[in-house]
Amino acid sequence: MKTPRVRTVKANKKSSPLRQLLVYAPVALEMISLLRRRQQAGRGKYVKARKRDKALDFLLNQAQRRLGGKPAARSRRWF
Repeated sequence: MKTPRVRTVKANKKSSPLRQLLVYAPVALEMISLLRRRQQAGRGKYVKARKRDKALDFLLNQAQRRLGGKPAARSRRWF
């Protein structure tokens, strides 16, 4: 009787650090963005953002776009 020629993945094999990062990065980003939104909601609508807050928002935005969480902003045109 022949054995099937299918490769099986060993369960005890440790995954690489890069693979773990790619698995946990979207989850971490979502948690950070939720915390950030809650923080912004606690402040008033017309409060000016600090430099640190602007930098953090920019980094979060870029990371979400890179991982496919947010579509890239389209340029608005008249026609």
